[in-house]
Amino acid sequence: MTRSVLCLLLLSAVAACSPEPRSADYFVTHQEEAAQIVAACATGAHRGDECVNAKAGVAAAKRDERMDAYKKNF
Repeated sequence: MTRSVLCLLLLSAVAACSPEPRSADYFVTHQEEAAQIVAACATGAHRGDECVNAKAGVAAAKRDERMDAYKKNF
């Protein structure tokens, strides 16, 4: 009984130590990191919300770049 409680406490402590995933806004301003995360996600080395946020950050940065190019024509 104490062994299973100890294991449960240990697993809870490890889970609590994992960092929060970085936001899509973070990846918009840090494109090199976003590209690295997206590449790691493609190989399966990285998973979770950070993959989704990195892909969204890359897409938002490309959208902003296209919009800036569009605005320069006016």
